[in-house]
Amino acid sequence: MKQRGISRYFAFLLFFFSIAAFSQEGAIKLAEGVYAIKGPGAGINTGVVVGDRGVFVFACDLRDYDRRLQAIRSVAGDRPIRFVANGHHAGDDTMCNHLFAEQGAVVVGSKELARQLLPYWPKRAAQELKQGKVKREYLEGKNVAMAMPAITFDDKITLDLGNHVVELISLGKTHTPDTIIAWLPKEKILFVGDLLFVEHHPTVDDRSDVGNWQRALKTLAGWSPASVVPGHGAFAPGNGAKPLLDQDRYFETMRAKVKAMKDAGKSVEEIKKGVQPELGEFAKWPRERAIPATAEQVYRELPAK
Repeated sequence: MKQRGISRYFAFLLFFFSIAAFSQEGAIKLAEGVYAIKGPGAGINTGVVVGDRGVFVFACDLRDYDRRLQAIRSVAGDRPIRFVANGHHAGDDTMCNHLFAEQGAVVVGSKELARQLLPYWPKRAAQELKQGKVKREYLEGKNVAMAMPAITFDDKITLDLGNHVVELISLGKTHTPDTIIAWLPKEKILFVGDLLFVEHHPTVDDRSDVGNWQRALKTLAGWSPASVVPGHGAFAPGNGAKPLLDQDRYFETMRAKVKAMKDAGKSVEEIKKGVQPELGEFAKWPRERAIPATAEQVYRELPAK
């Protein structure tokens, strides 16, 4: 009897952890009809809004397309994917666009995103084919036009899904020159793409504007969002503005340390190599490889004496 009880206990644990794992694989509910799909590891996260008039999808990685499409269908049923948008032009965000467009979805993006994506997409498609990490039929013979925004906007556009409204807002040059976020004003939910890396060193380079990035983070935090889905890193329903403010503190810490090292006579190369131990609570975050480029861009943005 005792052995049988132990067996049942372990069977229960196996069932429990299987359910927990499945929930992380699928769509995570943020509000009625609003979901997010966690990317594997630090992979990009996907936002999903299921409305009366169809489905909105924000960001999708082609290497993980099959799983994400299955997760979307699990909550959307047979409702069509009506709109697709991206946080910016990078391949882990935009390389599913053409597949959704082939199913009848309309790709929506800023004019700046379209300008960035047009020359980038064919090169990225060729790279993906060469690496062989996606199904060849997803890219062979595909036309870049299918991935491009069919509807473009300058600053903001509103998408009406019936019982849900999604506002796409161009933030200009932050992470890249074409940063876009999706805001659900009724539910107070944000999909922010690569504007936010949760507890990971963010990707920053000479295309970035860290000062404007920080202003955007503060502005969005001031909207008092109920839930924020980052481009990369963990999230949970009800996480609020804290992740946005944490990344602002990260940049503020980086700026203070880079300035102090510069004022002490350190060269930019010395700062890039030596700043990590100075970052305090942020020093042990993953993606340390991103630190030197971030330090260099922050250095560039420091005011001249």
